[in-house]
Amino acid sequence: MLRRRHFLSLVAALYFGMLIALTFTPGSSATRESWVLPTILFIPVGFLLTLLMGRRRWWVAVGFGMLGAAWVEAAQTIWMPDGYASVTDILCSSAGAILGVVLGVALLTVRQKSMHSHELPRIVTHPGK
Repeated sequence: MLRRRHFLSLVAALYFGMLIALTFTPGSSATRESWVLPTILFIPVGFLLTLLMGRRRWWVAVGFGMLGAAWVEAAQTIWMPDGYASVTDILCSSAGAILGVVLGVALLTVRQKSMHSHELPRIVTHPGK
């Protein structure tokens, strides 16, 4: 369990680092105006945060996903040329993070149910009867 968590933390750190590097990479205006890229890029953010935080703390993963989306756009406003940051990107990135959280919660729910289905049935006896 601990090794899996370390591996997942490493994967998340690498992905988040790549996402930050991509934040400051200039692209074509067509790419910047598309809603698809921010949405797709933030699906793994929500998914990884959900796997790291657990199914019961899904709302924390949503919050950090939305905060990360806002941070990316704020950083682009400060350090990139005009026209890179937009509110639409924040909304699309947040939607992607929420979709990733939904996928993560679904995976953890299925995994938990499959673990319980492999248990032996318990026989309940009542003393004295």
